[in-house]
Amino acid sequence: MRTVLLKGPILSKSGYGEHARFVYRSLKSRSDIFDVYVHPITWGQSAWIMDDTEETRDIKKGIEKLKGFQGTFDISLQVTIPNEWEKIAKYDVGITAGVESDKVSAPWLQKVNEMDKVIVVSEHAKQGFTSSNYHVMDNDGKPVSLLKAETDIDVVGYPWKNIEPTDLSEKINLTTEFNFLTISQWGPRKNIVNSIKWFVDEFLHNKEVGLVVKTHHANMSLIDRRKLKSGISNLLETYGDKRKCKIYFLHGSMSEEEIHGLYHHPKIKAYLTTTHGEGFGLPLFEAAYSGLPVIAPGWSGQMDFLRAPKENGKGKENLFTKVKYNLQPVQKEAVWKDVVDEDSKWAFAEEKSFKKEIRNSYEARRYGIKEKQAKRLKDWICEEFAADIQNEKMVRSILGEKEFENENIAINELPKISIITSVYDGDEYIEDFLEDITRQTIFTEKCELILVNPNSPGNEEEVINKYLEKFPDNIVYHKLDKDPGIYGTWNKAIELSSGEFITNANLDDRKSLNSLEIHARTLFGNSDVDLVYSDMLVTDKPNETWEENSSEGRRYNTPEFSFETLKMINMPHASPMWRRNMHDNYGYFDEKYRSAGDWELWLRSASKGSKFKKINQVMNLYYFNPTGISTNPDNFDWKREEELEVRNRYNDIAVEEDNK
Repeated sequence: MRTVLLKGPILSKSGYGEHARFVYRSLKSRSDIFDVYVHPITWGQSAWIMDDTEETRDIKKGIEKLKGFQGTFDISLQVTIPNEWEKIAKYDVGITAGVESDKVSAPWLQKVNEMDKVIVVSEHAKQGFTSSNYHVMDNDGKPVSLLKAETDIDVVGYPWKNIEPTDLSEKINLTTEFNFLTISQWGPRKNIVNSIKWFVDEFLHNKEVGLVVKTHHANMSLIDRRKLKSGISNLLETYGDKRKCKIYFLHGSMSEEEIHGLYHHPKIKAYLTTTHGEGFGLPLFEAAYSGLPVIAPGWSGQMDFLRAPKENGKGKENLFTKVKYNLQPVQKEAVWKDVVDEDSKWAFAEEKSFKKEIRNSYEARRYGIKEKQAKRLKDWICEEFAADIQNEKMVRSILGEKEFENENIAINELPKISIITSVYDGDEYIEDFLEDITRQTIFTEKCELILVNPNSPGNEEEVINKYLEKFPDNIVYHKLDKDPGIYGTWNKAIELSSGEFITNANLDDRKSLNSLEIHARTLFGNSDVDLVYSDMLVTDKPNETWEENSSEGRRYNTPEFSFETLKMINMPHASPMWRRNMHDNYGYFDEKYRSAGDWELWLRSASKGSKFKKINQVMNLYYFNPTGISTNPDNFDWKREEELEVRNRYNDIAVEEDNK
């Protein structure tokens, strides 16, 4: 289970709020992989969602859970503009809509390169990052390097929503029979003033045509409403009594059902916009998957969903009414320091083309063609952008293709796994250990537990016999006449085992329910790797469980594998799973050691080219046992001597490594 911090305006009524909620739903679609914590942030002056729904209650639980978290998250997902990204987890993912212009700022590129992964909503947004570069100058003004995006950037668009629209035919009384719709925030980028003005110019004397304008400026307040209503009224007053076409002004908070009610209103026939650019264009997307014909410039994020494969399978075709445009520098009022550069460009719709296309859409003969086109687009979007498909794309992108494939390996594909355990002086732990190990998700299907008793002074057999009766096909018990030491006991267990994969399990340690499953999937899915390992939570109390323990997030963190690092620290520690053929290739545990024998075998194997892989998840609970072999202070002197001997044995050996 990976601990994930989702940071974003998840409860705001904004585009980034919707983006954060989509990411949240994707994570929740794989609750077997992700343990989600939520850090909500604000987004400008956008209002927060106040609805008491199952999802908002669950989000608030994730927020509350964050208060008790200690340690470092496995993954952070930061849904916001790049200026706000930061290094806060082992693996940091920046998620953004990008900018709507043709390039991103230098500070954004610097932030991109601090992230381990970047996910954007459209090919246009990706292009903005990958096509931007800046010369880095020295103190004399000479270029010394080129700043460009170095981090991998993936594209994952939004899913369409299956929302039951509210019937607004009576609530919103449209007196005109043919109406266009536009939904946007009032500002320079959306170009809404020209949308209204050019519409009125074209249909000035036509009393049968209307334009529904759903807009706001900064928020949904009464002050905001009055300000916008006054601005629109002033614009329309310039036409005087000549204007016969209608403008319907909508302001204020609307539910998703009500917004979709606009797309399905019987008198709303098409969606129009003269937007300069979109990261994705949610209202455009919603209109398109609702079946409304769309009229828009053919540039920026909306092109990901307004073009579909041709019926003959050769290339793509526009399934919307394309307005001609010119790329020009952004307006001065749209320049935003370190976000929208003054030398960047975006689309300026051509007035003549826009007027022509809205006229064509209004004409009955041509409108029938637009409706058929919109139907084809709707069907394609509903297939291509389905929630389960987009959720999977998001999860694949977060994990990486290889890790995603490992997570989805079927259990029946996995080979048999042998769990080797030394049973010595374990009366205090044996019952809880056996209960814990036998509840592993793949225990009955794929595991055998090899219990070897090296002449223990304890009375563990009474408990072991109970579990032998419950799991006769999964547990092997063998008692030795004398104690050969921990590594001699492990070697005997390996000799008795039959699994293709092997792992050790100590009596006083515990595991998450799917620990063995995830280790096995990762090892199976990486054929060039001989051993996998992961981090552990650390507790000072015996017989706690993974679900209920006092670790408070305290972790035993291990580095990524390299032979040079392995010479300094035994990364596999108490959580390795390895291939049986390692013993055929590199031998068994050296029985002369009392504590460092596993480290010596891993070094012996790695020195000859064996590769290990860290799983970036926490799946084990390590009990810091004050009387344990490796943790008892009385053993530190001889333990230090063993470790020094092992380190010196391999210190001068170098292996040519390829960790790509």
